[in-house]
Amino acid sequence: MVQKTPILKGKVVAITRPVGQAEEAGKLIEEKGGIPYYIPAIEIKGLSNFEPIKKFIAEMLDLQVDYVIFMSTNGIKYLFSAAEELKQTRQLKEGLATTFVIAVGPRTAEALEKDYTVHVSLVPTKYSSEGLLECFEKGEVAGKKIRIPRTSNATPTLTEKLKEMGADVEEIYVYESGLPADEKLKDKFYLDLTAGKIGAIVFGSGLSAKNIFKMLSGKASMNNLQSLINSKVTTVAIGPTTAEALTEMGIKVDVMPEDYLFEKALEALAKYWNTP
Repeated sequence: MVQKTPILKGKVVAITRPVGQAEEAGKLIEEKGGIPYYIPAIEIKGLSNFEPIKKFIAEMLDLQVDYVIFMSTNGIKYLFSAAEELKQTRQLKEGLATTFVIAVGPRTAEALEKDYTVHVSLVPTKYSSEGLLECFEKGEVAGKKIRIPRTSNATPTLTEKLKEMGADVEEIYVYESGLPADEKLKDKFYLDLTAGKIGAIVFGSGLSAKNIFKMLSGKASMNNLQSLINSKVTTVAIGPTTAEALTEMGIKVDVMPEDYLFEKALEALAKYWNTP
């Protein structure tokens, strides 16, 4: 007997993704019978200092880089945007062709291969830092040069663990993830939370979790915010790193999907809500 996909029963699900990247997630929520609520917890900006990117491209062309890890589609977008500004797009592609390219998940891999014709050598079974570390644990990485194009505000867990394994790791900052400044948006979100209008919040990163608290810090104390979210909202963490960040902030994680994808998170949320 084929089971129907559990639906979200008209409940409101908050998305913390940046502006311009939440629409697809909103459509998925609607398809599953929910109502999307947009509360971007991260504001993305490109960087003006391209020197580290120039050095990174030169390193690859000199065959000095063993692995390049892409953690998000943003990392890809802003790296190639910077290369275009530097008029080094061809050199970037040539450099990446000389390295073992790893994408954290299928969407990131698809962006590399379809949008920029970059071959992806590996996608981990678990789409997270933990999944990447499991891949490296199977092979000897001591002394290997690993480069990670990403945001300057990233959680350092992956880099620290790889360094503990003896790898030569460097994060190449290609964009920054700031705090949204829209006060009206923050006010409305706090009022809707307090009124119990939001059924669930889906967090896709530790940074989005931390930023939500920073956004609401002027509205209530940390203890009151913890109590408010824990009592009125179902909290969804996409991946253990995000769950750990939430737990450290005193937030109870109700749902974490086995596969760290937004659609799988919605399916796990629907099951949670539909379980007697």
